Amino acid sequence: MTATSLLVLRSLLSASAPLDSIAVVHAAAVLFYGVRLNLFLAYREIFLPRFRHMRERIEDRAKSRGSRLSRTPFIVSCAALYAFLATPFLVTSKSCAEMSIKCCSGESGVVGIIWNLVRAAVVATWGGFLIEAWGDFAKSIGKAQKGEDALITGGIFRFFRHPNYTGEIIGWASSCVAAFLAVAATSGKTLSAWMSMAPSLIACVLGASGISFVLTTATAGLERRQLEKYGDTDEYKEWVGKSWVGFQLVKKTKDEEETVVPGATEDNGSPTPEE
Repeated sequence: MTATSLLVLRSLLSASAPLDSIAVVHAAAVLFYGVRLNLFLAYREIFLPRFRHMRERIEDRAKSRGSRLSRTPFIVSCAALYAFLATPFLVTSKSCAEMSIKCCSGESGVVGIIWNLVRAAVVATWGGFLIEAWGDFAKSIGKAQKGEDALITGGIFRFFRHPNYTGEIIGWASSCVAAFLAVAATSGKTLSAWMSMAPSLIACVLGASGISFVLTTATAGLERRQLEKYGDTDEYKEWVGKSWVGFQLVKKTKDEEETVVPGATEDNGSPTPEE
């Protein structure tokens, strides 16, 4: 995450020509994500003993398996993932650089429509990352006030059961979409242009799909743990009946949901009225 933030900042500072506003706003979203998340993780490490102990357990487990070098494949894969996640803004900036500022800012017709879609995708990127940040902040405040075992159901959690996971998926997926749309606006139907951008676009897809797999798996795991811990409480049942679970890789069947938490979610994950 730190490396991703530094990569974005370096790209902004070393640009040979002024970047179009689309590219700047897109890059700023990725920079915001990296800086904000690093600060949040630093806060947890310094002020919350539970997370510090969690990190220590991970370190002890790595040592018990031989050495910290045993975690090298995991660390390398994380580095590659975040490198892929930084690729979309590089694609949008390159696409804008290949066109005049007028084309990026005021083109009409089909190309203009596509550039407007790029803008919408970049706005959605910001929206996702802001939802994630809001969720982390709200849960931290709620846990500090009510205790570590409290179930947070107010504020943004009234609408999203897992806003940090859901927001991050929305952010990275939208960032990837913005890259594809930017190439479409620049290259149109030119196959050679698409082929020249293929490696970067593949990296975009790998990044978005990789982080989505991690987060949807985490969502399913958190859903299961919350059900085990709070499933018998009226507060939990009311909450799951009114909030959106977000995106999860493994979904419970309708029979299981009706048996354990009636009216929680449909098979497609969308909220249903509380029974």
